[in-house]
Amino acid sequence: MISDEDKNRVRAATDLVDLVQETVPLKPRGQDLWGCCPFHGEKTPSFHVIPATQVWHCFGCGKGGDCFTYVMERENLSFPEAIRYLADRAGIEIHDSYDGANRGTKRTRLMDVCDETAAFYHTQLMRGHDGRAREYFASRGMGAEVCRRYRLGFAPGHEALVRHLGEAGFTAQEMIDANVAVKRGRGLADRFFDRVMFPIFDERGRCIAFGGRVMGDGQPKYLNTAETAIFHKKRNLYGFNWAKQHIVSDARAVVVEGYTDAIACYEAGIGNVVATLGTALTEQHVKTLTRFSKQIIYLFDGDAAGQKAAERAIQFIEQSSVDLRCVVLPDNMDPMEFLTARGGDALRALLDDAEPLMDFVFGKLAERSDVSTPAGRTKALDEACRLIYPLRASYLIDSYYMQIADRLRLDVDTVRSAAQEVFRAVRSEESTARRREQARESAGAASAWDRTAASSTGGARGSSGASGALPTVRDGGEDVDVPYDYVPLDAYEGVAPAGPEDANGYPASGFQGGVDASAPAAPAVVLTDLERRALAGERELLTLLTSSPDAFRSFADRITEIDWVDPRHEAIAWAVLATPEGTSPADVMNAVLAVCPEAPQLVSSGLISSTSSHSTETNIEFLIDTLELYTVQRRLREAQAQLRQGRGLSHEERRELTIKATRYAARQRELHKAVGGIADPFRTE
Repeated sequence: MISDEDKNRVRAATDLVDLVQETVPLKPRGQDLWGCCPFHGEKTPSFHVIPATQVWHCFGCGKGGDCFTYVMERENLSFPEAIRYLADRAGIEIHDSYDGANRGTKRTRLMDVCDETAAFYHTQLMRGHDGRAREYFASRGMGAEVCRRYRLGFAPGHEALVRHLGEAGFTAQEMIDANVAVKRGRGLADRFFDRVMFPIFDERGRCIAFGGRVMGDGQPKYLNTAETAIFHKKRNLYGFNWAKQHIVSDARAVVVEGYTDAIACYEAGIGNVVATLGTALTEQHVKTLTRFSKQIIYLFDGDAAGQKAAERAIQFIEQSSVDLRCVVLPDNMDPMEFLTARGGDALRALLDDAEPLMDFVFGKLAERSDVSTPAGRTKALDEACRLIYPLRASYLIDSYYMQIADRLRLDVDTVRSAAQEVFRAVRSEESTARRREQARESAGAASAWDRTAASSTGGARGSSGASGALPTVRDGGEDVDVPYDYVPLDAYEGVAPAGPEDANGYPASGFQGGVDASAPAAPAVVLTDLERRALAGERELLTLLTSSPDAFRSFADRITEIDWVDPRHEAIAWAVLATPEGTSPADVMNAVLAVCPEAPQLVSSGLISSTSSHSTETNIEFLIDTLELYTVQRRLREAQAQLRQGRGLSHEERRELTIKATRYAARQRELHKAVGGIADPFRTE
């Protein structure tokens, strides 16, 4: 875990303006800097940075935050990885701690382990006595130059790697953490044995993992590095370090399913190719690729598994305005076989004619069932509705209903009605699956407790035959426990996790008008139109409040009269007003972060300082009048509702409510007049 002290040192050393201008030109407008958003395509700038508070926001895609969230979005990193990225950029050494023990530069050590392992495997391939790996690569048209270019290798097993890394100064725990070795009894064994090896590199070309393939008929056919501190199969892509610049220049990315397929494409002059790592395309993969191109072509094998992968990819079709297309190769060929048989020009022609993913998937549905018969049409309709289930909340859902109706020769009302039934059935199935999973986890936890208890009392319940034992592979004739991370592609089922909620029932981050924009499956917060407008006003107030805290101090009494829609906004406002007069905006932000870690996303979306022609004081008064107006309107509606529904109210209670409603109505007229006397400060002309 990274300490708060290290995190604050990195934040203080990072100038957000300089960071953003590495990739986005910014121009001043008012007190802010504006440019085109790097996270979605646009021609009119909607992305702005507030230098005083070191926060950013895009009004086009809704994203925003501080330097850490910017790097997380731009580089597709987790929060700890973003801190380390900026620490490296600023020349700051940070220390990870675990259980109170100083771990030093663990990531660097793990990468060093992987790099030394790659060098060892490559030497074994190029100079080792065992020539089977060289023959294997040569039989697939991959000679010495290709092996050198992609640092391919051979894993001999028999603890040869463990001995080599030990002599190079790496500890047993570092080898285990990098997942190049596993425990065996009291010693270590090489994780990969008798396999040709494909090093996996991160975006900057640093070795972070490996993929190993058997040369004969052994199982599993492919074995990848398990999840580690530096490798995440649902985020990383094979070959991205080589393909990135080609993706930018070609304005599209091509995704294949295997290492050799990617290498075959590179050698054929098609450089904008990446490969997934034992999984189907994931949301993180899509986010990574759409940083550089808005078109992704999924190049599937022409078999049933490839077509299933195409269907699973539908869930990403509306993310980040991505143009998701696909090509399914003929005659069940994979890309390497196709290139060998027909050449690079033929594959480029197929890529140029790539079909929109939705058209392809709906077309295959009609082909799989005889839609001329009622039974076939019913089967196809059920499958189609299940496919669009991840898109059920889309504003384009009616267009999908229409496409299904056209292909299945049905009227759109029938499709719409059937879809609602199917959606309910899928929700029920998901709920049942979750309950079963929770029951399995509970049973597994109880079983683990029993095994631990048996072990501590000398019992035999933790024997190798017990439930939950690790699978094994054969290494030189001996069984070795290996935590396998290999999952066949057709077994992969991607489900986007629901976003977390805070204690008030709001999404934990990315809150925009009641919907968590950063997590598609996050629970929605039901808001009235008045509350949505109030939320926008609160964000405007917070943006100005954190930039000009001293200008608000005389309005503290009026701010107490505001009924805040989002409690986090109220906490931020009081954290600002609690700072001493003369406190700089940067120190104010530090105080705000202490009470609300999500503050950078919440205080960066205001426009008024950039678009209003009025003075700061006038804008402040306008915002406070507006928020009080919304507060009064909500109170008036509540009082009126109580009067309409309160049949059991006493005469005195009804009288008090009537007086309140009358006062609220009078105050509403006063505030309407005050707000109406100021020209619209949100004008952008």
